Amino acid sequence: MKEHMFVSILEKGGIGLLVFIVLIAIAFLHYLLFREYVSQEKIQEKRIKDMEKLVKIEINRSRSLNNQVDNLSQIKEKTQDQLDLIKLQVDAIDKGSKK
Repeated sequence: MKEHMFVSILEKGGIGLLVFIVLIAIAFLHYLLFREYVSQEKIQEKRIKDMEKLVKIEINRSRSLNNQVDNLSQIKEKTQDQLDLIKLQVDAIDKGSKK
């Protein structure tokens, strides 16, 4: 008797109701999936922006180090020129005192 009632309910539109419920469930799952996608997209955009900031910081640090190396090279070159000049002066003094 219960089986006959169940079949009777399905025949009277129960299948339509089940189809409707399944469609609602699928739509809800799509909504949840889309919401999660949007959330992950925002997280990924934030990560990309943070990485861009880190890259800019590293570029500035690298430029600063490069400038410091250039300055040290110039100082070294000037110092070497001065040492060479002092050496020539000392050699000239030694030659002058030997005569």
